[in-house]
Amino acid sequence: MATPGFVAVGHNAVIYVSPDGERWEQVHVGKEGEIYRTVAIGNGVGIAIGSYGGDNITAITTNGKDWTVGKKEAGYVRYIRTLIYEGGSFIGYGGDGGSVGSSRPFEFHSTDGKTWSEFQDVGGPHMLRRIAAGAGKFVGVGDRGRLSASPDGRKDWKDVVGTTAKETLVDVAFGNGIFVGVGLNSLRMRTKDGMTWSDKQIGEEGEHLTSIVWTGTQFTAIGIGATFFSADGVAWKRESNKNAPLTATFGNGVYVGAKWKGRVLLSKDAIDWREVLKSEFHMTAIAFGAIG
Repeated sequence: MATPGFVAVGHNAVIYVSPDGERWEQVHVGKEGEIYRTVAIGNGVGIAIGSYGGDNITAITTNGKDWTVGKKEAGYVRYIRTLIYEGGSFIGYGGDGGSVGSSRPFEFHSTDGKTWSEFQDVGGPHMLRRIAAGAGKFVGVGDRGRLSASPDGRKDWKDVVGTTAKETLVDVAFGNGIFVGVGLNSLRMRTKDGMTWSDKQIGEEGEHLTSIVWTGTQFTAIGIGATFFSADGVAWKRESNKNAPLTATFGNGVYVGAKWKGRVLLSKDAIDWREVLKSEFHMTAIAFGAIG
Protein backbone atom coordinates (compact mmCIF):
# COMPACT_ATOMS: atom_id res chain seq x y z
CA MET A 1 0.00 0.00 0.00
CA ALA A 2 1.27 3.46 -0.90
CA THR A 3 2.34 5.51 2.11
CA PRO A 4 1.75 9.29 2.14
CA GLY A 5 4.76 11.48 2.74
CA PHE A 6 6.75 14.53 1.69
CA VAL A 7 9.38 15.03 -1.01
CA ALA A 8 11.73 18.03 -1.14
CA VAL A 9 13.94 18.77 -4.16
CA GLY A 10 16.47 21.42 -5.06
CA HIS A 11 20.00 22.41 -6.03
CA ASN A 12 22.59 19.79 -7.02
CA ALA A 13 19.59 17.63 -7.92
CA VAL A 14 19.13 16.85 -4.24
CA ILE A 15 16.07 14.87 -3.19
CA TYR A 16 14.91 14.33 0.39
CA VAL A 17 11.95 12.27 1.56
CA SER A 18 10.04 12.28 4.84
CA PRO A 19 7.11 10.22 6.17
CA ASP A 20 5.89 12.95 8.49
CA GLY A 21 7.68 16.24 7.71
CA GLU A 22 9.81 15.79 10.82
CA ARG A 23 12.35 13.11 9.87
CA TRP A 24 14.18 13.54 6.55
CA GLU A 25 16.41 11.26 4.51
CA GLN A 26 18.53 12.27 1.51
CA VAL A 27 17.85 9.71 -1.23
CA HIS A 28 19.53 11.35 -4.23
CA VAL A 29 22.09 14.00 -5.05
CA GLY A 30 23.53 14.96 -8.43
CA LYS A 31 26.21 17.36 -9.55
CA GLU A 32 26.75 21.08 -9.26
CA GLY A 33 24.56 23.04 -11.64
CA GLU A 34 21.74 20.50 -11.70
CA ILE A 35 18.60 22.00 -10.15
CA TYR A 36 15.22 20.37 -9.61
CA ARG A 37 12.68 23.21 -9.59
CA THR A 38 9.37 21.40 -9.20
CA VAL A 39 7.99 18.11 -7.91
CA ALA A 40 4.59 16.40 -8.07
CA ILE A 41 3.09 13.14 -6.85
CA GLY A 42 0.22 11.19 -8.41
CA ASN A 43 -1.00 7.62 -8.92
CA GLY A 44 1.79 6.31 -6.69
CA VAL A 45 4.53 8.01 -8.72
CA GLY A 46 6.78 10.93 -7.77
CA ILE A 47 8.41 13.10 -10.43
CA ALA A 48 10.93 15.93 -10.08
CA ILE A 49 11.83 18.19 -13.00
CA GLY A 50 14.54 20.81 -13.33
CA SER A 51 17.37 21.89 -15.57
CA TYR A 52 21.04 21.41 -16.32
CA GLY A 53 22.76 23.25 -19.16
CA GLY A 54 20.47 23.20 -22.18
CA ASP A 55 18.31 20.31 -20.95
CA ASN A 56 15.36 19.63 -18.72
CA ILE A 57 16.29 16.93 -16.23
CA THR A 58 13.85 14.49 -14.66
CA ALA A 59 13.78 12.02 -11.80
CA ILE A 60 11.04 9.46 -11.25
CA THR A 61 10.28 7.08 -8.41
CA THR A 62 7.66 4.48 -7.55
CA ASN A 63 8.93 3.76 -4.04
CA GLY A 64 10.39 7.08 -2.79
CA LYS A 65 13.86 5.62 -2.36
CA ASP A 66 15.07 4.82 -5.85
CA TRP A 67 14.95 7.60 -8.45
CA THR A 68 15.55 7.06 -12.16
CA VAL A 69 17.00 10.13 -13.86
CA GLY A 70 16.58 11.28 -17.45
CA LYS A 71 16.59 14.38 -19.60
CA LYS A 72 14.69 16.15 -22.36
CA GLU A 73 16.33 18.79 -24.53
CA ALA A 74 15.27 22.35 -23.74
CA GLY A 75 17.40 24.18 -26.29
CA TYR A 76 18.27 26.66 -23.52
CA VAL A 77 14.76 28.21 -23.73
CA ARG A 78 12.16 25.43 -23.23
CA TYR A 79 12.60 24.95 -19.50
CA ILE A 80 9.87 23.45 -17.30
CA ARG A 81 9.09 25.58 -14.24
CA THR A 82 6.07 23.91 -12.62
CA LEU A 83 4.53 20.44 -12.60
CA ILE A 84 1.11 19.22 -11.49
CA TYR A 85 -0.75 15.92 -11.46
CA GLU A 86 -4.41 16.02 -12.49
CA GLY A 87 -6.83 13.75 -14.31
CA GLY A 88 -4.40 10.86 -14.63
CA SER A 89 -1.57 12.91 -16.13
CA PHE A 90 1.48 14.84 -15.05
CA ILE A 91 1.57 18.20 -16.86
CA GLY A 92 4.63 20.43 -16.88
CA TYR A 93 4.58 24.10 -17.81
CA GLY A 94 7.42 26.40 -18.76
CA GLY A 95 8.95 28.83 -21.20
CA ASP A 96 11.84 31.19 -21.72
CA GLY A 97 11.97 33.14 -18.47
CA GLY A 98 14.76 35.38 -19.72
CA SER A 99 12.87 36.68 -22.73
CA VAL A 100 12.15 40.40 -22.92
CA GLY A 101 9.26 39.74 -25.30
CA SER A 102 7.27 36.54 -25.57
CA SER A 103 8.43 33.73 -23.28
CA ARG A 104 6.82 31.18 -25.65
CA PRO A 105 4.94 29.39 -22.87
CA PHE A 106 4.34 25.69 -23.40
CA GLU A 107 3.32 22.43 -21.75
CA PHE A 108 4.18 18.78 -22.01
CA HIS A 109 2.53 15.82 -20.34
CA SER A 110 2.88 12.18 -19.37
CA THR A 111 0.80 9.50 -17.70
CA ASP A 112 3.77 7.71 -16.15
CA GLY A 113 6.75 10.10 -16.21
CA LYS A 114 8.63 7.82 -18.58
CA THR A 115 7.14 8.80 -21.92
CA TRP A 116 6.43 12.49 -22.50
CA SER A 117 4.57 14.35 -25.21
CA GLU A 118 6.27 16.89 -27.41
CA PHE A 119 6.26 20.51 -26.25
CA GLN A 120 2.99 22.23 -27.09
CA ASP A 121 2.47 26.00 -27.05
CA VAL A 122 -0.23 27.21 -24.68
CA GLY A 123 -0.56 30.65 -26.24
CA GLY A 124 -0.16 34.07 -24.65
CA PRO A 125 3.05 36.06 -24.35
CA HIS A 126 3.94 35.29 -20.73
CA MET A 127 4.84 32.14 -18.83
CA LEU A 128 2.41 30.39 -16.48
CA ARG A 129 4.26 29.91 -13.19
CA ARG A 130 1.64 28.18 -11.00
CA ILE A 131 -1.35 26.03 -11.92
CA ALA A 132 -4.31 24.76 -9.89
CA ALA A 133 -6.97 22.33 -11.06
CA GLY A 134 -10.46 21.48 -9.86
CA ALA A 135 -14.12 21.27 -10.90
CA GLY A 136 -13.09 20.40 -14.45
CA LYS A 137 -10.96 23.51 -14.90
CA PHE A 138 -7.32 24.54 -14.85
CA VAL A 139 -6.38 28.03 -13.68
CA GLY A 140 -2.92 29.45 -14.21
CA VAL A 141 -1.15 32.54 -12.91
CA GLY A 142 2.03 33.86 -14.42
CA ASP A 143 4.43 36.58 -15.37
CA ARG A 144 3.39 40.24 -15.71
CA GLY A 145 -0.08 39.69 -14.30
CA ARG A 146 -1.13 36.85 -16.58
CA LEU A 147 -4.34 35.09 -15.51
CA SER A 148 -5.53 32.22 -17.66
CA ALA A 149 -7.96 29.29 -17.70
CA SER A 150 -8.26 26.03 -19.61
CA PRO A 151 -10.70 23.09 -19.61
CA ASP A 152 -7.93 20.52 -19.99
CA GLY A 153 -4.65 22.21 -19.06
CA ARG A 154 -3.25 21.64 -22.53
CA LYS A 155 -3.56 23.92 -25.57
CA ASP A 156 -6.88 25.63 -24.99
CA TRP A 157 -5.85 28.44 -22.62
CA LYS A 158 -7.81 31.69 -22.55
CA ASP A 159 -6.38 34.82 -20.92
CA VAL A 160 -8.14 37.39 -18.77
CA VAL A 161 -7.84 40.74 -20.55
CA GLY A 162 -6.70 43.98 -18.96
CA THR A 163 -4.48 42.54 -16.23
CA THR A 164 -1.47 44.53 -15.02
CA ALA A 165 1.98 43.54 -13.78
CA LYS A 166 1.43 45.09 -10.35
CA GLU A 167 -1.38 42.58 -9.75
CA THR A 168 0.76 39.52 -10.53
CA LEU A 169 -0.30 36.49 -8.54
CA VAL A 170 2.52 34.34 -7.18
CA ASP A 171 0.53 31.20 -6.35
CA VAL A 172 -2.97 29.74 -6.74
CA ALA A 173 -4.92 26.93 -5.06
CA PHE A 174 -8.29 25.21 -5.51
CA GLY A 175 -10.71 24.22 -2.76
CA ASN A 176 -14.35 24.47 -1.73
CA GLY A 177 -15.34 24.98 -5.38
CA ILE A 178 -13.20 28.09 -5.92
CA PHE A 179 -9.70 29.13 -6.95
CA VAL A 180 -7.82 31.62 -4.78
CA GLY A 181 -4.67 33.44 -5.85
CA VAL A 182 -2.16 35.37 -3.75
CA GLY A 183 0.65 37.81 -4.49
CA LEU A 184 2.59 40.90 -3.52
CA ASN A 185 1.54 43.13 -0.62
CA SER A 186 -0.85 40.44 0.66
CA LEU A 187 -2.84 40.50 -2.58
CA ARG A 188 -5.71 38.00 -2.52
CA MET A 189 -8.36 37.34 -5.19
CA ARG A 190 -10.73 34.52 -6.03
CA THR A 191 -12.52 33.05 -9.05
CA LYS A 192 -14.84 30.19 -9.90
CA ASP A 193 -14.10 29.96 -13.61
CA GLY A 194 -10.62 31.45 -13.92
CA MET A 195 -11.88 34.34 -16.03
CA THR A 196 -13.84 36.51 -13.63
CA TRP A 197 -11.87 37.42 -10.51
CA SER A 198 -13.43 39.14 -7.51
CA ASP A 199 -13.03 39.98 -3.83
CA LYS A 200 -9.63 41.56 -4.37
CA GLN A 201 -7.92 42.47 -1.11
CA ILE A 202 -4.52 44.06 -0.46
CA GLY A 203 -2.62 44.24 2.81
CA GLU A 204 0.55 45.86 4.07
CA GLU A 205 3.26 46.98 1.67
CA GLY A 206 6.10 44.46 1.62
CA GLU A 207 3.97 41.74 3.21
CA HIS A 208 4.21 39.44 0.20
CA LEU A 209 2.29 36.17 0.05
CA THR A 210 4.38 33.50 -1.68
CA SER A 211 2.38 30.30 -1.16
CA ILE A 212 -1.22 29.17 -0.74
CA VAL A 213 -2.60 25.73 0.10
CA TRP A 214 -6.03 24.22 0.65
CA THR A 215 -6.10 22.04 3.77
CA GLY A 216 -9.49 20.48 3.18
CA THR A 217 -11.25 23.01 5.38
CA GLN A 218 -9.55 26.33 4.64
CA PHE A 219 -7.14 28.24 2.42
CA THR A 220 -3.86 29.09 4.11
CA ALA A 221 -1.87 31.89 2.46
CA ILE A 222 1.70 32.09 3.76
CA GLY A 223 3.91 35.12 3.38
CA ILE A 224 6.60 37.35 4.73
CA GLY A 225 5.47 38.32 8.20
CA ALA A 226 1.88 37.13 7.99
CA THR A 227 -0.35 34.13 7.35
CA PHE A 228 -3.95 34.52 6.19
CA PHE A 229 -6.75 31.97 6.68
CA SER A 230 -10.08 31.75 4.86
CA ALA A 231 -12.73 29.15 4.10
CA ASP A 232 -14.10 30.99 1.07
CA GLY A 233 -11.50 33.49 -0.18
CA VAL A 234 -13.67 36.40 0.98
CA ALA A 235 -13.42 36.59 4.77
CA TRP A 236 -9.80 36.37 5.92
CA LYS A 237 -8.13 36.14 9.30
CA ARG A 238 -4.59 37.52 9.51
CA GLU A 239 -1.98 36.26 11.96
CA SER A 240 1.62 37.46 12.28
CA ASN A 241 3.99 34.59 11.59
CA LYS A 242 7.58 33.76 12.50
CA ASN A 243 10.32 32.30 10.30
CA ALA A 244 7.89 31.47 7.48
CA PRO A 245 9.06 29.60 4.34
CA LEU A 246 8.95 30.85 0.75
CA THR A 247 7.13 27.79 -0.57
CA ALA A 248 4.97 25.34 1.32
CA THR A 249 2.64 22.36 1.13
CA PHE A 250 0.19 20.67 3.51
CA GLY A 251 -0.31 17.03 4.45
CA ASN A 252 -0.78 14.70 7.41
CA GLY A 253 -2.12 17.66 9.38
CA VAL A 254 1.06 19.74 9.15
CA TYR A 255 2.53 22.44 6.95
CA VAL A 256 6.01 21.90 5.50
CA GLY A 257 8.00 24.56 3.67
CA ALA A 258 11.43 25.51 2.35
CA LYS A 259 13.51 28.61 2.90
CA TRP A 260 16.97 29.78 1.82
CA LYS A 261 19.40 28.21 2.22
CA GLY A 262 18.68 24.51 2.50
CA ARG A 263 16.23 24.92 5.36
CA VAL A 264 13.08 22.82 5.68
CA LEU A 265 10.51 24.12 8.16
CA LEU A 266 7.56 22.48 9.89
CA SER A 267 4.46 24.04 11.44
CA LYS A 268 1.18 22.82 12.86
CA ASP A 269 -0.55 26.17 12.49
CA ALA A 270 1.35 27.97 9.65
CA ILE A 271 2.22 30.69 12.16
CA ASP A 272 5.12 29.36 14.21
CA TRP A 273 7.68 27.53 12.06
CA ARG A 274 10.42 25.22 13.30
CA GLU A 275 13.52 24.14 11.39
CA VAL A 276 13.62 20.35 10.93
CA LEU A 277 16.36 20.07 8.29
CA LYS A 278 19.39 22.15 7.33
CA SER A 279 21.01 20.96 4.12
CA GLU A 280 24.07 22.25 2.29
CA PHE A 281 21.82 22.31 -0.80
CA HIS A 282 18.91 24.70 -1.16
CA MET A 283 15.44 23.18 -1.59
CA THR A 284 13.22 24.80 -4.20
CA ALA A 285 10.02 22.76 -4.05
CA ILE A 286 8.12 20.42 -1.71
CA ALA A 287 5.20 18.09 -2.41
CA PHE A 288 2.98 15.77 -0.41
CA GLY A 289 1.40 12.55 -1.63
CA ALA A 290 1.44 8.77 -1.65
CA ILE A 291 4.25 7.02 -3.52
CA GLY A 292 4.28 3.29 -4.13
